[in-house]
Amino acid sequence: MQFRTSFGTVETEANTESIGFSETFHRQGKALSGLGLYERALTRYDKVLEQDRHSPVVWCDRGYTLEKLGRYEEAAESFGEAITRRPKYANAWLGRGIIHALLNETAQALDCFDRALRFSPDDYRAWYNRGRVLVTMRRHREAVESFDRALENKPQKHQAWYHRAVCLVAQNQWAEALSSIDIALTVKPDCYYAWNYRGMLLQRMERLPEAIESFHRSLSYREANLDAHWGLARCHYRQGEVEQSLDSLEAAFAVNRERCLDRWQSDLNLKALAQQPRLKALLQASVVREEVTLGSSRA
Repeated sequence: MQFRTSFGTVETEANTESIGFSETFHRQGKALSGLGLYERALTRYDKVLEQDRHSPVVWCDRGYTLEKLGRYEEAAESFGEAITRRPKYANAWLGRGIIHALLNETAQALDCFDRALRFSPDDYRAWYNRGRVLVTMRRHREAVESFDRALENKPQKHQAWYHRAVCLVAQNQWAEALSSIDIALTVKPDCYYAWNYRGMLLQRMERLPEAIESFHRSLSYREANLDAHWGLARCHYRQGEVEQSLDSLEAAFAVNRERCLDRWQSDLNLKALAQQPRLKALLQASVVREEVTLGSSRA
């Protein structure tokens, strides 16, 4: 193995063994992380760092593994170590930004993503995550620009098309939002939440039969789907199909009773159904079950 010192190039068999050991464990760590075996991957990275604490790549990979384990503070420290050793390391800035975003530290996250893009301007991941942070900051126009940059570099990123549509709806650009969600579904036809959002958007546009079709498509990919059932209930009611609306509400309550009770309190579109005997019985039974559950948990 050759390495350069102030005295020139030196060869040493012992150093070859050390580097080979580190490289082996690093590769094992990446492979295990790719399989979702994060705890085992972490032990491999730590083995490498026992031998060589100066590798920014290992510190960075370790940070992403800790992020997957939900150990955000440790992940931030790992990314910090990588950046200390390589200040222009875009992937480490990206990882640190993701951690700040997960901790709802939006300003710090945005700064990290901007730094990552300074060193790697075409990284679609940084543009996409930057857009997600801008959405939480309600800076929708800038978020669309970020998603567009992400899509320039990875047009098959269906999540970027989806979130782009959400931002366009926030700006009342419904037709363009629908086009964006349709592209997301062209890329990933089984994306149930995109079908849900398409149904919601079509409902707002008073295209109820198409909205109903979208909600049914969503249910074909995820049956336990409260949003689709609720969307169907609203569409059927607005078409005067009371019994079908009640069927959908019953299906929604079967998925998640507590969320439905909360949603019922705020959904003015369905309040006229309150006098329907089927709905009265459903709400009463749900309230009783919730009270029993709360009583059991207190005991």
